Amino acid sequence: MFFTYRLLSSTTKTKGLPRLIKAIQGSSKDQLADDHLHMIDDHRYGEDSWFVSSTPKAETMGVADGVGGWRRLGIDSGLFAQELMTNCSEFAEQPQYDGSDPRQLLIDSFDQMKKMSGKVCGSSTACLVTLHRRDCTLHSANLGDSGFMVLRNGKVLHRSDEQLHGFNTPYQLTVAPEPGMDCILCDSPQQAVTSHINVQQGDLVLLATDGLFDNVPESMLVRHLQPLHGETRMEHLQHAVNRLVDMAKTLSLSNTFQSPFALKAKASNMNYGVGGKPDDITVILASVDVPDKD
Repeated sequence: MFFTYRLLSSTTKTKGLPRLIKAIQGSSKDQLADDHLHMIDDHRYGEDSWFVSSTPKAETMGVADGVGGWRRLGIDSGLFAQELMTNCSEFAEQPQYDGSDPRQLLIDSFDQMKKMSGKVCGSSTACLVTLHRRDCTLHSANLGDSGFMVLRNGKVLHRSDEQLHGFNTPYQLTVAPEPGMDCILCDSPQQAVTSHINVQQGDLVLLATDGLFDNVPESMLVRHLQPLHGETRMEHLQHAVNRLVDMAKTLSLSNTFQSPFALKAKASNMNYGVGGKPDDITVILASVDVPDKD
């Protein structure tokens, strides 16, 4: 599998204020496309895109999963997801942004896309997670079926919920190529589900597109991440996220594993059988670090 190492942490190490030590990895379901995208663009895995941002007031992370159905019209939703994440990154780096309202960040970023000349068309889900550094509170805004988990001492402290119109049909932000395309799903960023939770030293935050969650059960994710509580060495976090992506990729190609996606299909009376779901995979793993004030 093609891996690029991304050892990322907060660029702002203010005494006593928390930061996120981050590691990122992903894989495209189309390996040839994956290799090509790594050469031309370091924020995409297939039709997935991502960003991370760090300022004195906030840490921000996001993933977006481009909806593949647009391919039949010759539209690459990966470009849409990438543009959305680029806008989020730019707004998150503005001096006044403090991480307390990621839904507004998503609203502003999507509005910016709609105003641009030469609009980028397509659809994507979006999940944003921000750390308000002053009070060590994690805020989120999730639209669709990407998501995140917060783990403490090897147990799930919080997990986001999916937003679905129906089986395998997530809520999504859309810019259609023609104004009259009323049959296209077009949800509002205001519909994103928000949450906030206080985090502390050693907590882990796992943010990913559905390529991870549809193929790896929560119990396997927890078991894999349990030894990492309190881990602040970036190379160890990177090794762990690499293994997660490798695991998800392997299970996505299995025709015998009872994947979470197969179980959801069965619950929806869909004739999917067993096996994984080949998909693009993007994973951001972050560890909360609160430096000593002295």
